[in-house]
Amino acid sequence: MKTKLLLIVVVVIGFIAGIAMSTAAADTLGLGLCAPMSGGAASWGKKSEVGTKFAIERINARGGVVPKGKSNAMMLELVEVADDKNDPREGASIAQRFIDNDKILIMIGPLTSTVALAQAPIMNKHELVQFAIGATAPAYTNAGPYSFRLVPTDAFQGRYMAKWAHTQGKWKTYAVIYVNDDYGRGLAEVFQTGLKEIGVSEDNVVASEAYSPNDTDFSVQLAKIKGLNPDALFIAGHYKEGALIARQAGELLLKAQILGTDGIGHPEYIKVAGKAAEGTIYSGYFSLEDERPYIQQWAAEFKKKFGQDPGLVEAIANDCVELAAKAIEIGGDNRQEIATGLSSIGTDHPVVMGALGENQFDENGDMVRDMIMYVVKDGVAVFYKPD
Repeated sequence: MKTKLLLIVVVVIGFIAGIAMSTAAADTLGLGLCAPMSGGAASWGKKSEVGTKFAIERINARGGVVPKGKSNAMMLELVEVADDKNDPREGASIAQRFIDNDKILIMIGPLTSTVALAQAPIMNKHELVQFAIGATAPAYTNAGPYSFRLVPTDAFQGRYMAKWAHTQGKWKTYAVIYVNDDYGRGLAEVFQTGLKEIGVSEDNVVASEAYSPNDTDFSVQLAKIKGLNPDALFIAGHYKEGALIARQAGELLLKAQILGTDGIGHPEYIKVAGKAAEGTIYSGYFSLEDERPYIQQWAAEFKKKFGQDPGLVEAIANDCVELAAKAIEIGGDNRQEIATGLSSIGTDHPVVMGALGENQFDENGDMVRDMIMYVVKDGVAVFYKPD
């Protein structure tokens, strides 16, 4: 009799505990972060984690999020930080793991186009939003209705840089050096197409040289480019290799003006390239010199907490979380409703202010954003001002 009574008590306690756990789980809104925490892009991955956690902390401190159709606020929770190693196979595995975890309502990340494109078919098939932090490849535009990104596309950035460079009237001939992956190939192609579209002859692009991800020796490509004597060298790659390209170009006395986009817009580019970074011009969309009050307040709170200024990646990750929260508020708290909510920001609902300024999507789920031009001067990236 005692054994049976004990069994009943255990079952009842277990049932009550199960209800309590279920209720506790339902009281939070789960996010998963997918980013490279190891390998060559680990610096970006760790910064994205900082930005994601900072945004969650600030939103929860404001009282959390009230999902559409609900009356009570719910707190955001970072359920998992997954290291994709900037490897598409690892990214695909993480995508499936996040899909199988019912607590994860949206993925923040990944950072790179290669990983994002590997994940996209899986995420869209199973209807879980991937909100890419840095996937800029043009092909990602057509990845599916559950694929979003916070940064402008390479199709936009490449054409923007081509038009901007041409209108400066300083450079007539160009060489391109690009990383041989989805990101680099797409950006290089769009830059060259952009030049052609504004009337620059194809002959004025004197070289287009590829390198592999994580390469460290660019002497062969740069020697060829030097022999063709271009006025400007456009780097379609990331900051790690970009810094080595700049440094080795300097060692070869290659005098071309270095141009780039947000891929090289990272403090490590300046640190690693050293004096060779001086004069580099690149496009971006985040600056601590931006005087808009919301941006200045966010930056001040970040510096107070971490003792240092925020960078671009922290700002992007922060705004991904802010937009995810807004999507839950205007769409709902299931995976499908979040996708609907995100897609309506900037079309059916007002823009969302964030660390990068105004955030809004076009009809393809691509971000619409103003660009800023920077130049490296005295070891610091500052607003570019024409001579």
